[in-house]
Amino acid sequence: MKKILIAICLITSSLAQAQINTTLIVNPRPNAMLSKWAITQGTITLIVNNIAAQGGTRRAKIKTTIKNMEGAQVAVSNVGLTPTVVIPDGQTVLTTAVVLPLENVQFTGKYQTALQKNGKLPSETYQLCVELLEEGTYAPLSQAKCVTFFIAAVQLPICMMPAKDQELDVLKAKTAITFRWTPLVPRPQGAISYRLQVFEVLDNQTPMQALRSNQPLLNQIVRERTQYIWQPQLAMQLNIQVADDTSIIPKPLKFIWSIQTLDDSGNVLDTESNYEGRSEPCVFTVADKIKRKK
Repeated sequence: MKKILIAICLITSSLAQAQINTTLIVNPRPNAMLSKWAITQGTITLIVNNIAAQGGTRRAKIKTTIKNMEGAQVAVSNVGLTPTVVIPDGQTVLTTAVVLPLENVQFTGKYQTALQKNGKLPSETYQLCVELLEEGTYAPLSQAKCVTFFIAAVQLPICMMPAKDQELDVLKAKTAITFRWTPLVPRPQGAISYRLQVFEVLDNQTPMQALRSNQPLLNQIVRERTQYIWQPQLAMQLNIQVADDTSIIPKPLKFIWSIQTLDDSGNVLDTESNYEGRSEPCVFTVADKIKRKK
């Protein structure tokens, strides 16, 4: 009996010396753009505690797997290609670039298609799992640790003022036109900017034709704000023309405006269904609401 207890103690002692514990921390709402994960602090952090005897440095491969909430595999790292990580005694902190080296990760199905289109994961809930494998044998060195994260669907800004089909008085519009829109939701990490564009709709055009083909009368980058006051007197002519001895209301001028959202690098912040990152445009008119005589 005494020999059995000694054997159990020796085995337990041996396992304790070789034990590697890990703690996985994942940003619960990371950027949908995967290329930003490695350069954004705190996206993925793996804390490795190598509780080993002196000289117990281990050489390990990191296997990282991403699954959706149905358990289907979204991506898995190729442990044969991932770099070997040297784990010394004590605590080691590994960051995203080491835990999830994108050049050695294979995505599947619609997720691979989405990444090829815009470099983003589709908006849904995922589970990221990480485990350490022994170099060469790929035997587990640690238990797999899993953390859930969520890629939120992006709501692009909505044009508020001038509202859809709103008519502005010409005298007020020549002085200033105030544009307002809702912010991007959810707000991403880093600063965002909005490109406000206004186009005149000519007589032979539809509003969308004007937006696609005309030069913008206003093309303004607005940083971190959702309002801009435009003073258009130098940009467009809203002259009131009057015929002799006739009271007239000049024909209204028609405009279309929209907001395009940009990330902190100045790149278009698109969505799964809107690769231009452009809000639904609004049409407004500028008209003389008062009859005038010469």
